[in-house]
Amino acid sequence: MVSINLRDVCLDYPLYGAYDFSLKRRLLGRLMGEASETRTIRAIDRISLEARAGARIGLAGPNGSGKSTLLRLIAGVFPPTGGQREVSGNIVPLLGLGAGVNLDFVAADNISLLLRISGRKPTPKILDEIWAFTELEERMQRLPLRMFSSGMLMRVLFATATAFPADILLLDEWLSVVDENFSAKAEQRLLKMVETAAIVIIASHDHTLLRRTCSSIINLDHGRIASTAQLDTPVPHHLELREKRA
Repeated sequence: MVSINLRDVCLDYPLYGAYDFSLKRRLLGRLMGEASETRTIRAIDRISLEARAGARIGLAGPNGSGKSTLLRLIAGVFPPTGGQREVSGNIVPLLGLGAGVNLDFVAADNISLLLRISGRKPTPKILDEIWAFTELEERMQRLPLRMFSSGMLMRVLFATATAFPADILLLDEWLSVVDENFSAKAEQRLLKMVETAAIVIIASHDHTLLRRTCSSIINLDHGRIASTAQLDTPVPHHLELREKRA
């Protein structure tokens, strides 16, 4: 059964550079018997969330409210420092450029690595299908991702992440996937995934988008749930996920 259960989850980040890390300071601290200090900031603060098949959840809030961090915690990118996280189902996280890749590896190796992380076997047929979707030249498979433009990198990541259907689809804003031709192609594939996924969670600043596509909206503030709203309007079959550009 596809589900997400978060119970009082917390996530603390260490604050590097928040105080003096110099060798002199550390030695003096030891000589004087001072206890070592680690300062942290709480990015997610005791959030509880339950989602079952059919859930379409929107995450709203200003920058720094914890939307992207919460998605990464659900995806398993960040383990919680407190509370419990239980997720059942295949997750496809579309969390932006560079998520989970090594820019020094060639494109083909990165695709294989991402597939293995998601529990898929990178067969030659699957690799060929993924690369064909990117519409990039075949020779570029042997180039390090560091040599790719942001648009080309997005093509590779998007084509890999969406190669298989998802039980749980996590979207952080909307991916700007370069030119109009590829953007339309990517949106068509993504809409199909949204329609077939059991659970969809979208983080966005666009309240109109969230109200049009979600059955409930969670407003975050400083890593906490400030409020929740259940929407009476049924989720339409055709979901336009593309953010409006200014």
